[in-house]
Amino acid sequence: MCKIFIYDYIYVLDNKELLIYDKEFNLKKTFKVSNVDIYNDMCIDIKDDLVKIYKKIEFYHTYTLPKKIEKFIISKDYIFSYENSVLSIFSFIGNKLIFNANISKSEIKQLIFKEYLYILTTTSIMVLDLLKKKIIFNKLLKVEYFDTDGRVIIAFGDNTLYKIENDNIEKFYIKLQVNDLKYKNGYILLRQNQNLYIFDTKLYLVTSKCNGFNVEDDKIYVLEDKFIKYDIKKFFNQNRIKVLTVDDSTTMRLIIKNSIINNFKNIEVYEAKNGKIALQILKEHPDMDIIFMDWNMPVMNGRDTVIKIRENPKYNHIKIIMATTENDKDKIQEMIKYGVKGYLIKPLKASSVVPVTQRMIELIKEEKDV
Repeated sequence: MCKIFIYDYIYVLDNKELLIYDKEFNLKKTFKVSNVDIYNDMCIDIKDDLVKIYKKIEFYHTYTLPKKIEKFIISKDYIFSYENSVLSIFSFIGNKLIFNANISKSEIKQLIFKEYLYILTTTSIMVLDLLKKKIIFNKLLKVEYFDTDGRVIIAFGDNTLYKIENDNIEKFYIKLQVNDLKYKNGYILLRQNQNLYIFDTKLYLVTSKCNGFNVEDDKIYVLEDKFIKYDIKKFFNQNRIKVLTVDDSTTMRLIIKNSIINNFKNIEVYEAKNGKIALQILKEHPDMDIIFMDWNMPVMNGRDTVIKIRENPKYNHIKIIMATTENDKDKIQEMIKYGVKGYLIKPLKASSVVPVTQRMIELIKEEKDV
């Protein structure tokens, strides 16, 4: 099995050979390599302590590290090396060792860098804040593979798929021995030998000829006998409704979520504790259908978030409901100008959430049928 990286070019790491394709799947360059990781069209190849750097399809630079390394990942700023339980961090360009420590009692198996450093050991999943140099998350969990988008962690072990968000863990039992997984743009992809599946409460078979895969936007790039590009949306029911509840109160988010899940089928509910996080979720899920928006929130309030959403034409279809204690007529009129479809006055109950959700779903279906 090979690894596939997708940036401006498509990079295929097959054993000790790096093949570089353009987006039309034309082979542009081939390099013999030792150990490679790729970030944003920057390829780094390390043999013992010798570093070779390639930019896209051209050789760029070489230098020597202070010590030999084998297992590593890269970012735009760092080289992260892991041997047994020791984590070493080097500056990306140059030969400076900026961190070196035994951070675990068990072996480090995998690293992922997404603002924080996500660490999989043989006994746990850890998250390291590099700026503060401290562990901010440590969950005892024996899993074989994991991936993250920097917000949600997906992990697999012992026929169980874990979805970890903040302190919440969802478990899904899967009768499948997974060999690899990837989580991107809200999609979970699982590989069993050459069988590639996409998971959404149940498994959908993408292909039984997978030699390597990756995801970009709503497309799965799979190396079979040749490159094949699959449209993710065809594997899901096109009538699925996506709902986002935005509120700094966990209780309020839970009331809305449970009211919807318990009364409607074929609906996904996402959560955000402020407007800034909501905008991040919309970037990942621009096909969001309904948003329940609190007015008063820290970091970014509901009014500013609504205005920001309406600045982007690709979000024009989203039905926004203000769920708030605010009952000021001038504020309500202002939000109506920004396309808010309704108001719910707190405290919320299922008896108020369900009817407005039903009206929004009917409106969405009418628009899709036009």
